[in-house]
Amino acid sequence: MIRSLRLLVLSGVALALASCSGAGGIGSILGGIGSGGGGIFGSGSSCNPGTDVQLANPVPFQSGVNPNIGQITIVANGNNNYLGQNYQSLNITLVDSSGNQIPGGALLATAYPNGPHPYNSDYYYESGFGPLQSNTTYTAELTLANYSSFNSCSYTLQSFRT
Repeated sequence: MIRSLRLLVLSGVALALASCSGAGGIGSILGGIGSGGGGIFGSGSSCNPGTDVQLANPVPFQSGVNPNIGQITIVANGNNNYLGQNYQSLNITLVDSSGNQIPGGALLATAYPNGPHPYNSDYYYESGFGPLQSNTTYTAELTLANYSSFNSCSYTLQSFRT
């Protein structure tokens, strides 16, 4: 009985951690379960966008990015997904090689007609930033906006270098 209870609790913890990770796996599989399609625990605890997403400006792995870029833009495949329905509750956080985190503003839907078009149905979102450090590599992460704990929910995108 105790062994079964332990297994059930451990399974629940593993499922909770997987649904908040950006690495795919079971969180991606269960992305549609729960309220709002935001993972098994609903829209409040998952950063799984429910679709393909990549950097649009700067482009993935770009170097020589102006530290005064002002905003980071992402492109998503369609908008009938968790990201498209909940973008106002998400932002982009930049993480440097030392682990320092710079949260951007809440995502805003934006037009980007000259941006990259990797998908059949491109939707663009941007998050505002102040000046960044020069000669620094940043990894962009999709995170919950205004959330006190970065590690509670993040979805890794690509990196770029200023």
